Amino acid sequence: MAAFRGEERPAWLPAPATECPVGQTERTWIETSMEWFVEQFGREAALQPVALPTPEFFRFLRHYFDITGRVNALVTKMSLLMGVAVGELRVELYDTERNGGSRTVGYYEEVDGVHVIGIDRKTDGNLVSLTGTVAHELCHVRLLGEGRITTDRGDHERLTDLLTVYLGFGVFSANAALMFARAGRRWQIMPRGYLTDELLNGASSDGTRHRLGYLSKQEYGYALACYSQLRGETDPPWAAHLDPGVRDFFTRSLPHLPADW
Repeated sequence: MAAFRGEERPAWLPAPATECPVGQTERTWIETSMEWFVEQFGREAALQPVALPTPEFFRFLRHYFDITGRVNALVTKMSLLMGVAVGELRVELYDTERNGGSRTVGYYEEVDGVHVIGIDRKTDGNLVSLTGTVAHELCHVRLLGEGRITTDRGDHERLTDLLTVYLGFGVFSANAALMFARAGRRWQIMPRGYLTDELLNGASSDGTRHRLGYLSKQEYGYALACYSQLRGETDPPWAAHLDPGVRDFFTRSLPHLPADW
């Protein structure tokens, strides 16, 4: 895959001066998964423009005045950007309270050959969180819906989060993940978070509802560093849109990237 396989370490990669933010097991998983993405989706998929949480990205939604129109328009735009090309994709909006209070924000399932993405109506209150939810579910379509993996794969949720990075929505996913901290079996919002306490919560036992946030902020930092190297970027402008915490892990990860990539 690698941008630098068989070459000497690029001069722009600084020599390691600090410990890598992630352990060797996580590093190996991220690197091998990125290599697998190249095989599955092509390197061109990682070279597309990076989606950023700016007013310009959402400007097209000003024409829609109801949640159904906004969500469907966003899914349509993101499907094109993320290369989703399944035969039929349907979006369903639901209320958390009507699903037994499970506090899910999204799910993916396939019903009679139709790929269904469910989105909690409450996520419409914040376009950044809505985009993160849609990105996660569309990556389920690309992995599960296109038959590349099954839910029997133990890391399929983590792989789904990682794919959001590879397909250009890592800034959204990484920033959202930093707003939350794991506490036992639950997620709780960090004090300065801009997302509701419902985001990234509650996967049901049937495997059809999913939460975001399966990667840590450190793992996102390393994954984004790998993504940057894959794109041949030494100082990517999109990194300025990362939350300072993730950006710090991103910067600290750069010296630890494999030299033979």
